[in-house]
Amino acid sequence: MTMTPGDLLTTVPPPAAYPVITALVVLESVLFLGPFVPTLGLLLVAGGLAYAGTLTLPAVIACAAAGAVVGDFQAHRIGHRLGDGLRTGRLTRRIPGPAWDRAYAAIRRRGRPALLVCRFIPLVRTLAPHAAGAAGIPYRRLAPFSATAGVAWACTETGVGYAGAASWSQLPGSQNVALTVGAVAVTLLLALGIRAVVTCRRSSGVTRGDE
Repeated sequence: MTMTPGDLLTTVPPPAAYPVITALVVLESVLFLGPFVPTLGLLLVAGGLAYAGTLTLPAVIACAAAGAVVGDFQAHRIGHRLGDGLRTGRLTRRIPGPAWDRAYAAIRRRGRPALLVCRFIPLVRTLAPHAAGAAGIPYRRLAPFSATAGVAWACTETGVGYAGAASWSQLPGSQNVALTVGAVAVTLLLALGIRAVVTCRRSSGVTRGDE
């Protein structure tokens, strides 16, 4: 049986779960590894463990956000070093073209704020900081958007896991609160996801029209 990142959190001691969360989020930003690190499941489980009292919610969010920022930083450096060869290299050609198209189109059209949208799109969030580095955007200008996106993403996905666990609680009075929190978190996640898809499609359409 294959162990998922979420399963891993339930097998390690609680103090070790925090560096595991950070490390796995960083790994998602590495080319070729990102698709194999499902951080959504990771953060949903982490949020559930936080509700159970096994982990601390603010610490989980901080670790996930820190991992996102570190991952964006190393991805930007790689993109900056490879430049135009980032997409045309022998290994990077194995990454699906549409994912590259979305990442590059978002960066070209939106610039640094594109990270806020791309952070909520699997695989594209791995490619976007690489594309920003290849486009020559200085990291110091990218950092505030990377940090904001990381915190928003960590709060949203961990919060959904926390609220989901709370909704199963049998304690009187806690379920209404859980459902309210869950509804707000899910609505936010869906809104961000819809906006991300619409933005990327519009960006891709503009790019194809310019070509």
